[in-house]
Amino acid sequence: MPFWKWILLQLALLILPVSIAHAASTATLVLENKPSYDLPGYMEILVDPTTDLTIQQAVDRTDWTGTVREQVPNLGFTPAAIWLRFSLTNRTDTSQKFYVSFEYPVTNSVTFYTKDSHGVFREEHTGSSIPASANVVPDRHFLFPLTIGQGETVVAYLRVQSTSRITLPIRILSDHALFRKAIRDYTAYGALFGLLALVLVYFIAVGSFLYKGTTLWLVMYSIFFGLHTAIRGGFMHLLLPDKLVGLTSILQLAVIAGLFFTGAKFFRLFLSLKSHSKSLDRIMIFFQYLSLTFVVLPLLPYPLIILITLILIVFNPLFSICLAFYFWRKGVSNAGYFAIGWIVAHGVAVYDFFRINGMISYNPLGEWPIPFSLFIALIFLSAAIIRQNTDDHFMAETDPLTNLANRRKFDKALLAEWNRCMRQRTPLSLIVADVDHFKQYNDSFGHKTGDQCLCRIADVLKQNTRRTGDLAVRYGGEEFVLLLPNLDAANAFTLAEAIRNSIGQVAKNTESQRPDDNITISLGVATQVPDEGEKPESLVLKADQAMYRAKRGGRNRTVESSSPG
Repeated sequence: MPFWKWILLQLALLILPVSIAHAASTATLVLENKPSYDLPGYMEILVDPTTDLTIQQAVDRTDWTGTVREQVPNLGFTPAAIWLRFSLTNRTDTSQKFYVSFEYPVTNSVTFYTKDSHGVFREEHTGSSIPASANVVPDRHFLFPLTIGQGETVVAYLRVQSTSRITLPIRILSDHALFRKAIRDYTAYGALFGLLALVLVYFIAVGSFLYKGTTLWLVMYSIFFGLHTAIRGGFMHLLLPDKLVGLTSILQLAVIAGLFFTGAKFFRLFLSLKSHSKSLDRIMIFFQYLSLTFVVLPLLPYPLIILITLILIVFNPLFSICLAFYFWRKGVSNAGYFAIGWIVAHGVAVYDFFRINGMISYNPLGEWPIPFSLFIALIFLSAAIIRQNTDDHFMAETDPLTNLANRRKFDKALLAEWNRCMRQRTPLSLIVADVDHFKQYNDSFGHKTGDQCLCRIADVLKQNTRRTGDLAVRYGGEEFVLLLPNLDAANAFTLAEAIRNSIGQVAKNTESQRPDDNITISLGVATQVPDEGEKPESLVLKADQAMYRAKRGGRNRTVESSSPG
């Protein structure tokens, strides 16, 4: 071969690899003095369906995609291994340490490759299901340290594989950016899990004390929601020992099963779904027990996996959201707070399903809807439960017709005031009142008018019991009691007369044909300074006997007990 041809051939062989490498390479990301960098426009992707490629085979492949400009590539479900390639150049004045941050914590395995000074690839690996190698920085995200000399260019490779869905949020961080990120993340999640701990302690105590099934089911639902948030936030692989890291995927499915199971049960109990509609309750029971299939989901055929996931994570939340909104609009007690918490939490579940399956693009803030929904759910579902428990307690001690205290509350208040007045040697007065001829009144004008009569009397009693400790009680039927601590006999009698006259005044100011003309009331008054060896029931008996003397004396009058005050 002529010498000049040999020279041309050598030049061609020298230039060809450089041309191929230039054609295959992507744009280089220049690292200067910014705290962090995103990779859109600087990253190529290679799909490996066999999952068998070595790093050198991946480097030699020519079917890498062009530069990916999507902010966060979201590939949905794929069993393939995904390779990423990007070039970084340090344009700062000194050698700098950077961190490649892979920010999708539920990815099973992430392997990072760079060449050392001898041209040999270094490998570092981590993931939600495999222990991290020595140089990986412990963090809820997967952090690979990378030192780049002044003016040096480094080509980096990532191999990503997951049994679930693959999303590729990657950033390059400086030390300063990593510090700020750690402060932000751990402050936000610390506050969230602190709130969760407070809610759990409070409701475990309340549920145990009140034996409220709804409260205890909220506790279990909150625990599973918190575990789900911890897994999705990348904290579980930090907490588990290396020997148990491989169980993370199984744990995640068990947590999702528990989350939907306890959520459906809590939903049914809080809204008393069975009492409103047995058909709707049966549908929620179906969703509740179908959620247990998540535990064995990987063992099922792929079409069945898709069907069950679609039913539980899309149809189930949408159905329950519509029900929550319906009961809210219908005016069911405390359904408003419940509906807001439920709609936010389960709306995020539906969004997450479509995002995970690649139907919605992944936003850089895409990891925050789940902790945000946990925060909203804790606030509003807790408020709903607290209000429900408060209402239950109120109704347990309140007459539903007149909103006066009922006999149960009276018995507790009487004992407390009796003991207090006994210690302080102060008088305790009691007024027992009974509506005259109330059965005849009811028979003549109907029960609705009778109820209105009782409510009118209750209003008069409320207006006359405004001192601290005073208590107006509907004792039963048409009988009322006023508990009056620190009130002597004379003032108690005066108050009873004022009440009787007020009720008479109501009749006097109405037209003659109105049923109100028939409203009169008989009252008995008893006053006593409690003493050792006596029981509070004795005071009730004296006031009751005085009231019956008022009845026998012609009704519409006040009689004072003859017992010494």
